[in-house]
Amino acid sequence: MNQATDRSGELAGRPPNVVGGFQRLLLPAFIAVAALLPMMITSDRWMRVLVLVLVYVVLASGLNLLVGYAGLLDLGYIAFFAVGAYFTSIITVKVASDSFGLASDDLWWLFFVNLALAGLFTAGIGIILGYPTLRARGDYLAIMTLAFGEVVRLVAINWTGLTNGPIGIRDVPTIQIAGTRLLDPFYLYYVAFAIAAVVLVAIYRMVASHIGRAWVAIREDQMVAQCMGVNTHRYKLLAYASGAYFAGTIGVFFAHTQQFINPDSFALEDNLLVLSLVILGGAGTMWGPVVGAMVWILFQEWASDQALVQDYPALRMLALGLLVLLVIRFLPNGIVQKRTRLDFGERKWGLLGRWRSEDEDEEVAEPPPARIPVGNGPILKGNGLSCSFGGVKALENVDIEVHRGEVLGIIGPNGAGKSTLFNLISGVVQRDAGSLELDGEDIDRLPPNEVHGRGLSRTFQNIRVMSHMTVTENLLVAAHDQVRANPFAVVFRRPRVRRAERAAQAEAARALEFVGVKGKEDLDVSSLSYGDRRRTEVARALMGNPKVVLLDEPAAGMNPSETADLGRLIDEMKETGVAVVLIEHDMNMLMSVSDRVLALDHGVKIADGTPAEIQAHPEVLAAYLGVDS
Repeated sequence: MNQATDRSGELAGRPPNVVGGFQRLLLPAFIAVAALLPMMITSDRWMRVLVLVLVYVVLASGLNLLVGYAGLLDLGYIAFFAVGAYFTSIITVKVASDSFGLASDDLWWLFFVNLALAGLFTAGIGIILGYPTLRARGDYLAIMTLAFGEVVRLVAINWTGLTNGPIGIRDVPTIQIAGTRLLDPFYLYYVAFAIAAVVLVAIYRMVASHIGRAWVAIREDQMVAQCMGVNTHRYKLLAYASGAYFAGTIGVFFAHTQQFINPDSFALEDNLLVLSLVILGGAGTMWGPVVGAMVWILFQEWASDQALVQDYPALRMLALGLLVLLVIRFLPNGIVQKRTRLDFGERKWGLLGRWRSEDEDEEVAEPPPARIPVGNGPILKGNGLSCSFGGVKALENVDIEVHRGEVLGIIGPNGAGKSTLFNLISGVVQRDAGSLELDGEDIDRLPPNEVHGRGLSRTFQNIRVMSHMTVTENLLVAAHDQVRANPFAVVFRRPRVRRAERAAQAEAARALEFVGVKGKEDLDVSSLSYGDRRRTEVARALMGNPKVVLLDEPAAGMNPSETADLGRLIDEMKETGVAVVLIEHDMNMLMSVSDRVLALDHGVKIADGTPAEIQAHPEVLAAYLGVDS
């Protein structure tokens, strides 16, 4: 694979600078227009409406990280908004003013301090809450988050000594800058605008990095994400903490502009409202929450002017529900369609190009160093491997050895335990007995992401690629270990993050050329032929120079020509020193590429030898080929 031509300096079918340049201009253009908008508005009422729009832009964008990107349905998100608002209100009113007797004019600096502290505090609560709850999925997670939102509201109502209960906290100091109170909505708009701009830039950079790819991979196929090196629980926590941070921050602004908060400000319908804005605009897109907030808030104000919903809050929610239903009916993905790489949908311009364009004068990235096996023993060794499900033995006392540069074929009838063996080796299921070593290192009971990090990669019996990502992005998920960096390094775009991203792109280009998918890097995987999707999955397994690759029925569904190409590809993989373990029902292909063959029957190893020996083995003929021994 390392002999393939390095294509890191180009992206297929389009100039790299133009592609990246447009995407980089989109966010600054939006910020510039938003900054100039107040110059054209003279009404205080509409300025307050725009301030409210920006508040909901931040809330919806934060929730979009959870719902749209990571696929985590949170029905209690508004609780983080409440925590941020109560945090700053308690600090400034209950502590600084009431306990220490400080005048409100002396507390102007607390707003800026609390912007950071409240965000960190709510992020911490998000981590504490998310650590146990994010292990649940689907409806269970939604119910847990809904319960959290209700708990926060009940605490605000009943802890009267801290929150003043239903009465709420009054006289929260207004925002002051240079001794001037910002009561004019014109100035409040620019404070909200600054917060929203920072939040959008931070989100933009996170979703356009390995973090965003990890979130989308979790949303698309959590098990595959784990097998490609993503610590799914950690990245769910990161999404939850990030969303909480943004909600807590804008909660501080909300409290200081309203100067009064009570539990009614954070009711259940507010959770549904923010979620509806995400769905309305387009979940999993950068601009969907922005458009959703603008459309709904402006529509609501127009409807109020027309006396349609002015004095009937229930009618406002009904109108929102009808609007969301109409959008789902005619625009199932929301108003903003997934058309850019940043949104991981149909790709017309590129996220990847903008990483490169900043560094196009730098040296071409070198491939990652090959993993050097330790010693001359087997690269993969399992002794006495056993596994059962509900008391039924799927594997029993199976021994397996594979050496560097060797192809080991695994055969057996349906239900023999072949895929279970792969799942056990890759960490998807745990053994009941036995030991397992990768290059002399014990990998017993390691989760799939750590097994991948040790140098073992795999494909699946049924093709499992991320259909809402491009070919290259699918491969970059498997380069997660190489690109990994903390969120702050990503948001501030540290040079080492850019270098790692560029190196991963270069390696993806080499892997795709190696498997014969050259020129299709920027196509959606869903648009590829069956054979190309399978080759893409193999290329993904080759990312990071693995020591061992497990191929689970890679020729299934291929025509004879594609099968022959796959056989040649496996031979080339062998020449690079990669150990290949192959499950395949096409006996001609398997026997032609394998150095050794291991036969299973009902979870028990019945033979292990050369292809010629296996084809003549009486137990194999009886169990697999249907010939009496």
